[in-house]
Amino acid sequence: MTIAARVSQYLRDQSVDYQLVQHPHSHTSRESAHAAHVREDQVAKAILLKDDEGYVMAVIPASSSLDMRAVHDETGRNQLQMVPEDELGRVFPDCELGALPPLGQAYGISTLLDSSLGRCDTVYFEAGDHEELVEMDGSRFARLFSSSRSCDLSKDWP
Repeated sequence: MTIAARVSQYLRDQSVDYQLVQHPHSHTSRESAHAAHVREDQVAKAILLKDDEGYVMAVIPASSSLDMRAVHDETGRNQLQMVPEDELGRVFPDCELGALPPLGQAYGISTLLDSSLGRCDTVYFEAGDHEELVEMDGSRFARLFSSSRSCDLSKDWP
């Protein structure tokens, strides 16, 4: 597989330059960072949440875990839960399971961006498969989230 069609189209529509970084097959964003020889805190990890109101995507560094209290505080939605993997295939039909690109806006999903990612010089993220990362300039990445809320959503791994 290669970059997800919707991600590719979205990046073209936004006139954002990027490169694809090949790496050995991985299962998580942290593994992808190691396989691609990039720092975990530069890899944007997508976490899809859902409640009765619909979906919310939280985008945090692969080096961190999601602070659900911060998500609840930011959204005012206290019933958000992680979406089961079998549902991800319906929401992201052009992606391999578990390789979510952090561009919820490309899929019509409200997205929250961890503020730490807005300070990275270079950002990497899953292309939609388990063997490629998208690499782009950090300021261009941040610009993709200009209509999203930026806040502190992550915490260090316990």
